[in-house]
Amino acid sequence: MMKRKASEAMNKRWKQIVGFILPMLVLSGCIQDLEKAPSKEKKVGPDEVVVQTTNNQLSDNYYRSVIRDGKYQLAASASVDNNLTSSGNSQAYEEGLLRISKKIFPTDQYFLQEGQIIDEDTMTSWLGRETKDNPDGLNPVLEEDQTSETTTENAQAANDQAENQSTTNEQVVVDAAATPIYLAQIMEKDIMVEDGDNFKMGGIVVGLAMNSEYSYTDANGVVHKQEISMGELRERGKAYANIIVGRLRNTKELRSVPIVVGIFKQAPSTSVVGGSYVLSGVSREGNYVSDWTEHNDVRVALPVAKDAEGNDQYKYFDDFSNQIINFFPNLNGVSGEGLYVDGALASLKINIVSQFYQQTEITALTQQVTDSAQKNLPEGVNIEITINSAAGVESYIGRQAGAKEFQTHIFQ
Repeated sequence: MMKRKASEAMNKRWKQIVGFILPMLVLSGCIQDLEKAPSKEKKVGPDEVVVQTTNNQLSDNYYRSVIRDGKYQLAASASVDNNLTSSGNSQAYEEGLLRISKKIFPTDQYFLQEGQIIDEDTMTSWLGRETKDNPDGLNPVLEEDQTSETTTENAQAANDQAENQSTTNEQVVVDAAATPIYLAQIMEKDIMVEDGDNFKMGGIVVGLAMNSEYSYTDANGVVHKQEISMGELRERGKAYANIIVGRLRNTKELRSVPIVVGIFKQAPSTSVVGGSYVLSGVSREGNYVSDWTEHNDVRVALPVAKDAEGNDQYKYFDDFSNQIINFFPNLNGVSGEGLYVDGALASLKINIVSQFYQQTEITALTQQVTDSAQKNLPEGVNIEITINSAAGVESYIGRQAGAKEFQTHIFQ
């Protein structure tokens, strides 16, 4: 009897050992098979470049970025001096161009890299005046009778000088005979599409920032200012678009890809808000732009004066602002910028400046702002609200156009 029990115990022990070893042998075989399996990773030669994209796409509002050799490629023209007159113009310029781009090149089908076609020297040449030494300059030849210290290279410095002199009550003359700098800046975005294991050019998007006002200082230190009419701005912009498209078509990879051009009206440097796009067009083939589309985009600084025409349409902001100020009377200010497209609010940015910096105070303010925003601000539009103090950004409240609830974050 005892021998039979010992035998049963031994059999049970062997079953446990076999049950432990067998999975290990199977796993070992799987590992060997895996080691023998060919790798799916593309082998790259010594002269080839690995091209990939970011793994995450934050939302459908954004393109996934193309990365070459593990690095994000900056625009070749990034080091060219920026001739936009304000940070508001800079932000509106790029933001609007991407909005135009997404209508032609959807973010779920295309990828984006910064412009690599127009290099620094080319950009500088195109933005300059046409001269004997610079025949490719797009801005007009300077008239002989316009005695100006302004050159292509220091146009922005002259604009800054003009603004400073205006504030010090120095003489400013409206000069209708001046030869303006019409084209202030060119922005390029390359639209990429998957091509097997690589990417190829799927299109190019170009923004042309046009001046709505031209200022220069003559040899006597007198500041001259000239407004550029909308009609002239539009016609010049279209002409520049055709010239640039024709030049880009000389690049082999751009001979048959769509080229989208947006014409941006730059706001004067004294404007609180940035400018907006007035036209966009598509060149699907050939050396010119066709299919021009009118853009009725207006940026509005909030709050709007009470006696301003159509002030009632901005009542939502007044209600929101009053509720916040009543909750925290010591706020330094509540201001905003609304983008209206075809008369309807498309996006809203609000900045609240607080004297508070303690976490409990910022938390209470953020909660109240969120409640008030949910109650008073329009639905169906992109909304961004930042709360700032002397120490920097304290909290953020935002809601995308299709969302119902606001998302908040308090910076520690």
